[in-house]
Amino acid sequence: MVLVALLGCGAPPVVDAAPTTRLTPPRLYGVWGLNGFVDPEGFAEVRRRIGIEVFQVASEDPAWTVRVLLPSVRDAGLRVTLRLTGDHERYTTLGSFDRGAWTAELDRWAGAGLQPFVDDGTLVGHMLLDDVTNFPVVDPSAADFDAMARASKDRFPGLMTYVRQQARRLPTPASGRYRHLDAQVNQYEVSEGPVDRYISENGAAAGRLGLAVIHGINIADGGDGSSGQPGWRSGHWAMSAEEIRRYGTALAEDPACTMLLAWEYDGRERWSDGTVGADYFQRPELEAALRELGQRHRADRRP
Repeated sequence: MVLVALLGCGAPPVVDAAPTTRLTPPRLYGVWGLNGFVDPEGFAEVRRRIGIEVFQVASEDPAWTVRVLLPSVRDAGLRVTLRLTGDHERYTTLGSFDRGAWTAELDRWAGAGLQPFVDDGTLVGHMLLDDVTNFPVVDPSAADFDAMARASKDRFPGLMTYVRQQARRLPTPASGRYRHLDAQVNQYEVSEGPVDRYISENGAAAGRLGLAVIHGINIADGGDGSSGQPGWRSGHWAMSAEEIRRYGTALAEDPACTMLLAWEYDGRERWSDGTVGADYFQRPELEAALRELGQRHRADRRP
């Protein structure tokens, strides 16, 4: 990453205003994705199979989201977190993250009608950005993340904000702590090393940065090969039932853990060998492990 800032990318100035209200993610168990299951029947099926309470999904269509998706989620008794601003190409200028373009994408949701779903608890989080270090020239800064979180909260009061990046790899704000961003996702896979050390290091970093912890577990691509099932990326492996129990339980029992999200449960996307991920996870031993992980997370809830 080039450690310089490019001028002329349209980013508004960062205002060092008083912190907005800090929001803690609810302690819920769920999945990332759900392609192929985003309808009332699909929600009921996945809830029955693995006991989800929440899921993360990206949406770029305000009208469909407010008229179809969110009412269906509410009727199913589920919660959802949303990414609202599209993929990287919508807010990349000359290879660098463009906060002005990102904010313009967010403004497409103005007046769309999200707030009632925030107020009733159906919409519990806004994932501001995924893959935060994948910009070719300059990645977003800590100041960008805080400004994005503030922009979201100005438009959608009461909506928790987060980014997908390990706390130990997030940039540190000039003040040492984030003022507006609420949380971050640690998505564990075995290549990251021992899970206990992973939890400890990211927990300490999140504490220093003033962020809540959302744990993720990369069930589709983060295994050690013992499952024998090639993962989404060639040369990677889906987790076995035993791995889901071992690593997932450690994450679920972390006192700092709020939401726990498994990546990913997808009924359409094909992995490197042509396997559809949801088909693999619908095997009885995998379903049982995922259900047990949710039960473990619920049992370990603290007031």
